[in-house]
Amino acid sequence: MNEAETGTGGGVAEIGPEARYYLDLLWRSRALIVAGALAGLLVGGFVAFVQTPEYQSGATLQIDPPVPAVMSVNDALLGVSALWQYSDFYNTQYQLLRSREIADVTLDRLKLREHPPFKDAPDAASLFGQAVTVTPIPDTRLVRVLITHEDPKEAARRANAVAEVYVERSLSNRVEAARRASDWIQERMLATQQSMREANEKLYATASSVDLVAAPGQPSSSLSNALGKLTEEYMDSRARRITLEAALKQANDMKARGQGLESLPQMVADSAAAQIGQQIAAARIELLRLREKYKEAHPEIQRREGQIQDLERARAGRAEQILEGLRAEYNQLLKREAELQGAMEGQRVQAASQSRRTTEFETLRREADSAKNMYEVLLQKLQETDIAASLRNSTVALVERAVPPQDPIRPNKKRIAAIGLVAGLLLGVAAVLLRDFFDNTVKTPEEVERFLRAELLSAVPRYDQESVHLVTEAYQALRTSLLFARAGERGQVVLITGTAPQEGKTTTLINVGKLLASSGEKTLAIDCDLRRAQLHTRLGLARDPGLSDHFVRHDPIVDLVRPTRVPNLFALTSGQLPPNPPALLARRSMNDLLDELRGRFDWILLDSPPLASVTDALLLARQADMVVFVVHHNQVDKHVIRRALNSLRRATDNVLGVVLNGVSTRTRGDYYYYYYQNTAAEGAPAEESAAPPAPAPAARAATRRGRGAANGAGKPA
Repeated sequence: MNEAETGTGGGVAEIGPEARYYLDLLWRSRALIVAGALAGLLVGGFVAFVQTPEYQSGATLQIDPPVPAVMSVNDALLGVSALWQYSDFYNTQYQLLRSREIADVTLDRLKLREHPPFKDAPDAASLFGQAVTVTPIPDTRLVRVLITHEDPKEAARRANAVAEVYVERSLSNRVEAARRASDWIQERMLATQQSMREANEKLYATASSVDLVAAPGQPSSSLSNALGKLTEEYMDSRARRITLEAALKQANDMKARGQGLESLPQMVADSAAAQIGQQIAAARIELLRLREKYKEAHPEIQRREGQIQDLERARAGRAEQILEGLRAEYNQLLKREAELQGAMEGQRVQAASQSRRTTEFETLRREADSAKNMYEVLLQKLQETDIAASLRNSTVALVERAVPPQDPIRPNKKRIAAIGLVAGLLLGVAAVLLRDFFDNTVKTPEEVERFLRAELLSAVPRYDQESVHLVTEAYQALRTSLLFARAGERGQVVLITGTAPQEGKTTTLINVGKLLASSGEKTLAIDCDLRRAQLHTRLGLARDPGLSDHFVRHDPIVDLVRPTRVPNLFALTSGQLPPNPPALLARRSMNDLLDELRGRFDWILLDSPPLASVTDALLLARQADMVVFVVHHNQVDKHVIRRALNSLRRATDNVLGVVLNGVSTRTRGDYYYYYYQNTAAEGAPAEESAAPPAPAPAARAATRRGRGAANGAGKPA
C-alpha cells in the first residue's frame, strides 16, 4: 500500500477525491453561500428588532425538610433530617408554587383580575401559574421563584407576592396539622382507656373460673412427650412400610417382565442368595472351559448344565422365601401403623383441650397488656406534642425579595442574529448540494474519476476560435495515453465507443487517427457502426465497398482498405448495412480479420454504436486490445453512463479510460487546461473537433500510464 492510500506520506493525511470534489464545489458556489448567510443575518436581526423586550425578576425562598407533626422534644430541638430523603417533598413544593391555590390568592391580593390578560381569561389562575417559573439552586435548600413580564417593576411585584402567599400558606398548614394530630391522639386515648378496662375484667373472670393443669404459657410436658413418642414410632413404621411396599412392587414388575429377582436389594444383601450366586458364576465359568474342550453332547457338559439349573432353582426358591418374609413384615407394619394412629388421635384430643384453655387465658392477658401499653404510649405522645408545638418554627422563609431587573432576558439579539447567520449559511450550503445532487450529468474531469471510477485520458474542450490549441493538446494527451498503454510490437486494436449518440465518438477516432498517422504510425480506421455509419462521410469516402462486403461477398480485405488524404491513415468503411449487425460482428472470422490487420497496421481504430442502444460495442470489446470510452460534457445522465461503463467492464478488462468531450473552457478557466501559445496544430483539424479539452489531470494520467508501461503494465487481457 502506497503513501497516498495510507494517508501517511509527508506526515499529513491526504484528502480523498470525494472531499476534494465537495470542497471545490462549495468554493465555486461561495457567492450563493455568502448570500444565504447574509440573508439569514438580516432576517435574524429583523426578528430580534421587532420582538417586545421581556424582563424576569425572582424572589428567593428557603424550604427546609418537613418536621413530623408528632415528634419528641429532642427531634424538635435538633431539627435533624436527611435532605436526600425528601426529593418527593421538594418536587411537591415546586408544583404548589405554581398551583391554582397560590395563583388565586395572588391574583386577589394584587387585584390582577381587573387587568388584561386575566380580565377576559376563562381560567385566570391557570394563566397566571404558567407565568411562574420555579428554579431550585443546586446543593442548597434555596428556591428561586421567577416571573417574566414586559414591565420590570411588575415582574418583581408579582414574584414577591407569590413568595409571600406561599410562606403564609405553609405556616397555616403546619399549625393546622399540629392541631389535628393533638385532637386525634386525645380521641384515641379515650377509646384505648375503655378497651383496657374491658380486657382486665375478662382476664380476672377467666382466671377465677378455669382450673389449668399447667401454668399459663407452659403446655403439659407428659402429654407432649407421649404424643412425641407416638409420632416418632408412627413415622418409623410408616417409612419402613413404604420401603417394603416399593420392594414388593419392584419384584412384581420384574416378574411381569420375566426378569430374575437377583438384582433386588434384599437379594443382594442376603448371604445365602449371594453364596448361591457365586456357585452359579463358578459353574458357568467351568461350563465355558468344558465347552472349549468337549462338544455340546459330552456328559461333563450335560452334568454341569444340570448343576447350573439346580442352582438357579435354588436361588429362585430363596428369592420367594425373601419375598414371603417381606410380605409378612409389610402386613404386620400395616396393623402397627393403624394402632399408632389411633393412639395419636387420643393424645391430640386431650392435648388440644388443655391447650385451648391455656390459649384463651394467654389471649386475654395479652389483650390487657396491649391496651395498657397503648394507653401509656398515647399519653406520652400527647405530652410531647404539646411541648414540641411550642418549639416549632416555620420551615419556609423568604430569604431575598425580588427587585426590578435592569436588562431584558428576551430577545437575545446577538444570539438570534448568530442563529440567523448560521441558518442562512447552512441553507446556502444545502442549496448548493441539492443543486449538485439533482444535476445528473458529467461536467468535470473530477466527476469522471469520482463517480465513474475511471481514468481520465483527456478532456477535450468545445471547439471555437479561442480553443484550437487546447483541442489539439487534448487529442495529443489521448494519443500519449494510447502510446504508453501499448503492449507488444504487433498492431493494437482500439475500440472507441460511448453511451449515447452524438457524443463525439467518430470525431475522437478521426482526430486521434490523424495524430497517430502524422507521427509515422500506420493507422487504420474501421467503421463498425453497421447501423448508422458516418466514418466515410467524415473522411470524404464512399461507403461501398466496405466491411460488410468482406463477410457477405468474401472480398479480400486488401481490396477494401482505402487510403485517405492524411498520409499513413487508411479507412475501412462499413459497406452495405446488414439487417443483423450483431450476428456479423460475433463471427469467428471477425477475430481472424483483426489478427490479419494487426500484421499490416500499427493501430486499428474501431468505431462502434453507443452502448445504451445496442450490444455491438460489447461484442467488439472482447476482441479489442484497448477500449476508450467517450463521455459528452453535460449531456447524458451519469447513472446511464455508469451502467454502460460497468457493462463494458464486465465484457472486457481492457477499458483504458474515459475521454470527456465538449467541455466549456469559459466555465473553468485555466484550472484544467494546459495551453502552449507557440504550439501549432500538429494534427486534429479544427473543423473535426467537436469534442473535449486536455486538462492537467489528463497529463498526469498519461504520465502514470507511461510509468506503468515501462514496468510492464497495461498489457491487454
